[in-house]
This record gives sequence, C-alpha cells and structure tokens, in this order.
Amino acid sequence: MESFKEFGEYVMSKGHYGLIPSDRVHIIINYPKIKWDDWAEYMATLTWFSAVAVNSGGNHKSHLIFAETIDEALQKANDYNYAIISYIGSYYETSHEENIFKYFDEFCESGRTCRGHLLFHPNKQYGRLHPQTIFLNVKNWRELGRPTFGNYTGPVIDYERSDSNVHDDYTPHWVKASSQFKHVTYAEQAQFISSVLLSGETILNFDKQRSVKFFCYPERRYSQQLENLKNRETNIVYTKNTEKLDQIKTNKKFDVIYSPASGYTAEYLYKHYGHENTKLVIYDYNLDSLNWKKMVYYMSDDLNKLNKYFKDKGCIIDDCSYKPDLVKYNDSIFNEQDFINTTKQVKPEFIQFDILEGPFDIDKSKSNLIYLSNIFCYNFAIHRMSLTELENKFNEYLNLENTSIYGRNVFKVNVYNEKA
Repeated sequence: MESFKEFGEYVMSKGHYGLIPSDRVHIIINYPKIKWDDWAEYMATLTWFSAVAVNSGGNHKSHLIFAETIDEALQKANDYNYAIISYIGSYYETSHEENIFKYFDEFCESGRTCRGHLLFHPNKQYGRLHPQTIFLNVKNWRELGRPTFGNYTGPVIDYERSDSNVHDDYTPHWVKASSQFKHVTYAEQAQFISSVLLSGETILNFDKQRSVKFFCYPERRYSQQLENLKNRETNIVYTKNTEKLDQIKTNKKFDVIYSPASGYTAEYLYKHYGHENTKLVIYDYNLDSLNWKKMVYYMSDDLNKLNKYFKDKGCIIDDCSYKPDLVKYNDSIFNEQDFINTTKQVKPEFIQFDILEGPFDIDKSKSNLIYLSNIFCYNFAIHRMSLTELENKFNEYLNLENTSIYGRNVFKVNVYNEKA
C-alpha cells in the first residue's frame, strides 16, 4: 500500500467494524518519525491487528479511527466518550486474564480524563503523554474546551511531580498542578496537559498496563520485544476448541474433510458432514498438536494421561478453561464421549501442513470441505505475510473447485463459502 491513509481505508473497508454501537473507539495514529514504506505498513498492521478485542465483541463492536494526528482523530470522535490512542508500532498482548482492554475498561469507570506514559524531562519546558498509548476520556476533553494535543504557545499551569519515577528521571508516577503559571513555546500537548491539571486532576502514569503492551519505536527499524514475539514457541496443544464447533450451517455431506488437529473440530465435522465413505484429513503445522491428535486415536480412553504426557514434554496444554461458557456450549452439542466415539469410527490421514503455504492439492472430482479455523488471523500470520498477501492466499482457497471453505480471514471476519 502506498500510504497510511490507504492502509486505514483498506482495513476499514474489509473488517465490518462498528456495526454494534459503542461509546468507545480505538484511534490509530501514524508515526511522524518515519516515512511510509513496507516497514511502516508492518508497524501499522501490528497495531491494528492487536487493537481489535476479539473476545469483547470482535469487529462488530470495535470502532476504529485512523488519522495522522490526535487532533485530526478527535475531530472524527464526536460520537464517542472514551478512546485508546495508539501510535503505529504499538502491540497489545492478548492474555486471557490481563490485557489492555481490561485496563481500559477500568479507566473508563474511573472518571479520569487521561492516563498513559508520562514524559516530564527535567530539562524540557513542559511534559506530555507519549502517544504510543493514551487512555482518553473524550467526554471530559470536550468539557475542557477541546484543548489541542498539538504544539502550543502560551501560558500553562506549572506542575508538581512525584519524587519517584517508573524509570530514569523523567517518568514520574504522577503530576498535579502547582500554584504557579509559566509560558511555553511550541510545546506538544501543553494546552491539553495544562487544562487537565487546572481542572484539579492528578494525571497518573501507567503501571500494570505496561506489562500487556510494548512499543517498537519504528524509527529504530528493530525491536527486541518484537523479535521475541515473532520467535515465541508455538508448542501449544489445544485440547478443547477456542471457538464454537457449530460454525458451519449446511446439510451438505462431503467426500473429503480437511480439519486442523486442535480440539474436537475434525471429529465434529466428520460426524455432521461426513458420509460412510468420507475421507478425513487432519492437518497441522504444529507437530506437537498433530502428534497429540494422532495419539488420541490410540489412547482415547485416557485423555488425561495423554495430556499429561504432552505437558511433561514441555507443551502448553490449552483446555479453554478461561472460556467456561464456550466450553459448556460446545460440550452440549459434542461432548468428550462423542469425541471418543467418533475416533473409533474413522481412520484419518494425518499430514503436517502449513496453510499459509497452501492450498491443498485437492481431488477436484470429490466434494471437499476445508476448515481453516482462525489460522489466517492468528497473530503469527502477520509476521510472515502482508495483509494483501494474506488476503490473496485466503482467496486462493475460496477459488478451489468443488471445495467449500470455512474460516476467519485476516480481517477476523467469518467466511463460509459453499460450493455445490
């Protein structure tokens, strides 16, 4: 893509965002210290991808604004009361218990006007919030008279600050108004910060929020935290499904069913969409996951022992216990005994296969179902391919002859494309 503007328009045209009303918005801001190129697009992709809370309503409840500056974005935010503001290059971890959206919810309930990374250098005329991540009460900002986040020249209230710092000597744990005014020249965010302090509010630095995010500082063209993320071990074995099993709504039966190894998906699909001669192909790029499923077919009567074996060999066992309602729902339509019974009725073919290098070499004379699950919107995909490359690869699957496809595309939109 040729520009940040084009990137934002492209994403917004594909993602079905904001279909459910909300008073909250995520504002994504271009980074002024680099020119737009493939690296900048990657930085924008990181932030956009991790800014959509899949477990909090997904795209339909996620409202996004792309803008060059905070002031430009706030001109488009009249329908919202709260905002997360992010520079491109910010990445948000998606831990099930601790994540940026949880802390943002807490902020929205607090009544505070803002919170973020306080930068108050002792040798600079005034302080600001680093736009890598800012929590903003937009309603309060409007009531303060819409002070600019841009460069400001004029009087401001001077500040008092905590003696302690988060790190170094310019990151106070808090700042509040002093009794004195001063004059600043061309100081970024000075009017906004001064307006908040004059309202009597103490501005707090981030603390716990720092543990669920990082910023790449895109001008450096390298981030150790990003490298750690890209090279993170993927030896997760999903013994239960992290999405509803009954995603497909059809009465069609298929000659060949391709399914990832995770959870009960393959067996559920075989039971509901297979016939007596259906071939089941179970694939996965993660060899631990594939071997777990292979062994299920030999040890299905003692799944606990099997799961312990993989845990003891260093795998992370994900049983989706952090989504109890989802587990209960899936068990109501296809429980463990259904799973075990199905493993005794079919002899699958197991293949290690990288979906992003696909598609499969299908038999066009057969009626095929390929279940892609969430592989195209799994966070490791965006480190390997650009958005357009991922979209084009997904479309290659959609274009396969005599093949029905189910999966989430890179924009986290559910797609079921049935072929007659």
